[in-house]
Amino acid sequence: MSVPPLHNHAPRRGSPLPQGNPKLPEQINNRNEHPLKDFLLLAGALLALMFVLTLLLGWSAQWLGPKIPYSWESRWFSSAPEAVSGALQPTTQDAHAADTERQQALQQLLDNLLSQQSAPLKVRLHWLANEDTPNAFATLGGHIFVTRGLLTQVSSENALAMVLAHEYAHVEQRHPMTLALEQLAITLLGSVIGGEGAASMIGQHTSLLTLLSFSRDMERSADQRALEILQSHYGHSSGADEFFRNMFAEHDESRWALMFQTHPLTSERLQQISQSGSVAVPVTTSQLTPLPALLQLNSAAGSKDAQIPQP
Repeated sequence: MSVPPLHNHAPRRGSPLPQGNPKLPEQINNRNEHPLKDFLLLAGALLALMFVLTLLLGWSAQWLGPKIPYSWESRWFSSAPEAVSGALQPTTQDAHAADTERQQALQQLLDNLLSQQSAPLKVRLHWLANEDTPNAFATLGGHIFVTRGLLTQVSSENALAMVLAHEYAHVEQRHPMTLALEQLAITLLGSVIGGEGAASMIGQHTSLLTLLSFSRDMERSADQRALEILQSHYGHSSGADEFFRNMFAEHDESRWALMFQTHPLTSERLQQISQSGSVAVPVTTSQLTPLPALLQLNSAAGSKDAQIPQP
């Protein structure tokens, strides 16, 4: 049996193989545009998307936060944040006793302020004896912290009451819970878009600036509610602006900085207080309620003739 000859698959001499890769026709999947334009278009679309998503998340948090029962929040966060409460570390037993008395005096002052309010929420005052920065803030669970530095900036009970009422208003209007929900939502959103690269950075900064706008609106609302509490308790809001005036005198402000702040400009807050109707004329400290002796850390707190500057 004969075997058929194998076919020769060698290329014919008349059809040589192509040299190199074939050249694609022009304008196929390749727009004749600068890559920077593509980046700017992508960045703009991402900014718009993150802005809209953050607005939706912020509005959702503002809707949901007040609907969570305050009793649940108080139970979930019954203990004060350890990182903050740890700042209260008295060095001696006498210092501890004095700090305890000051904390009780602050609590009593706030309780008196709220005595005429309808169904006030239960909140706990905490005294930060070793913190010299003038500040007060509210956290989840109805905890309000007051620093030693704050008492050095107020010379009347009215001025201190404005700050305490402002922080209580945050709790009453459920701002700590709302902010916690906003931050949780933004954290989840950030994990979806990824944690690295320019796109992530642009998205996260856009979300942050949008949330700061929500935060400033909360501060304005808390200021207005605090003035209502002072009006109800004292019959006027005189002296309410002292702390803010002291801060305004010590720190320069810029309209550009407003974009990156959680609070409105101090000048704006002073204007809101002045428009409340009770601070249109000069007020002397003899017309204001003096601070309890335990809370007098301002050198002018005991003066009866000092005048509170007014707009």
